[in-house]
Amino acid sequence: MFLAAVVFALLTARLGLWQLSRAQEKLTLQHDIDVQSALPALRGEELLQDPTLWQSLQRRVVLQGNWLTDKTVYLDNRVHQGQSGFWVLTPLRWTQGQVIWVQRGWVVRDPVHSDKAAAVDAPQGDIVINGRISGPLSHMDELKQLAPRVTASGLRIQANLDMHQMQDMAPDKVSAVVVQTDSDSDGLRRDWLVVAASADKNKAYALQWFALSGLITLLYVWFQWIRPPRHAGKK
Repeated sequence: MFLAAVVFALLTARLGLWQLSRAQEKLTLQHDIDVQSALPALRGEELLQDPTLWQSLQRRVVLQGNWLTDKTVYLDNRVHQGQSGFWVLTPLRWTQGQVIWVQRGWVVRDPVHSDKAAAVDAPQGDIVINGRISGPLSHMDELKQLAPRVTASGLRIQANLDMHQMQDMAPDKVSAVVVQTDSDSDGLRRDWLVVAASADKNKAYALQWFALSGLITLLYVWFQWIRPPRHAGKK
């Protein structure tokens, strides 16, 4: 009983610490976004002259180019404000021989057919986007890795998209991943979640784990040391 109480108390406490570390990671990321957002936006000419600027994660960029719409990917099972939908990613050729993958926004899934989505436009010709340089996309857990599928309506749907896949699909060198921050357009929503706000959930989870750890400890002490034995007082 003693060993079981110690193991579960330590395990739940460790889970609480892990949730606190996740909260701190999100707060740090939000701080980086805020700091980089205060800097002047990078433009194509600067990035051509100094490609190392692509490593300035969360830095704002303003780029002009052409959508490679035939390479568009819909990342499945992305929830936005309680609704299930897709992240839409399309490469943008911003200069000859180089593309960026743009996380263009979120679109709701068709409520009847899971392989359909609301219409998304892709303007032809030169366009200008505002965005921020992002790290690798978050990975969605899969019970087993599924191959990308192309639906009858022409959507390429997959669970995840990593840098190797991006480069394999792109006709040119991939410079970076950029999150588009323009106002909602083309049928897409771009009211991206404030990262720091989601840290509150991790803090709440941490509190629950710490409370459970404390409860296990209290119950053990009560039943093993404080509460009188049931036979007390009997002759």
